[in-house]
Amino acid sequence: MAVLLISEDTIKKSTTINGNVDVELLLPYIKVAQDIHIQQVLGTDLYEKIQSDISGGSLAGVYKTLVDTYIQPVLVHYSLYECMPFLSYKIMNKSIVQKISETSSNASLDDVKYIRNVVLNTAEFYTKRLVDYLRHKNDLYPEYNSNTDNDMSPDKSAYFSGMNLDTIQRSSRITLNDFLTPDLKI
Repeated sequence: MAVLLISEDTIKKSTTINGNVDVELLLPYIKVAQDIHIQQVLGTDLYEKIQSDISGGSLAGVYKTLVDTYIQPVLVHYSLYECMPFLSYKIMNKSIVQKISETSSNASLDDVKYIRNVVLNTAEFYTKRLVDYLRHKNDLYPEYNSNTDNDMSPDKSAYFSGMNLDTIQRSSRITLNDFLTPDLKI
């Protein structure tokens, strides 16, 4: 049985998900968000330590602070992000069907993309908070830097834009020689 770091109740109280949304629709995406986004930030050792403490009922101290204050807000928003495309669709034996209500209208694909992007921005903000906290308090969490071999090491960046914006480091300053043809260089 998977150990989840947030409950259905937490995600419903912390987001715009309606209270009548079936828990069976949410739980798989909480697990997906936890595996993809939280383990990537914490690394395998810290992730497994927290899961072990929760399943053993011994989560306390700085680890409880980490989970309650920093991990849960990240997980809430990434769970919402992961489940949004599937809340109105069901995969049936013969087709993928969209559930339609008599008292409301469906959002357009552009509306869903927009809302999903807003949720992603919020999740990335909370991820940055989590990463900054762990980088500054890594002495409190020895598992954060103890990953080896096949363990997933923590990703210490919080945003993914799809583009690499790293700057190129030059070994020296730009001078006039950089702009001269080889026969004119000093």
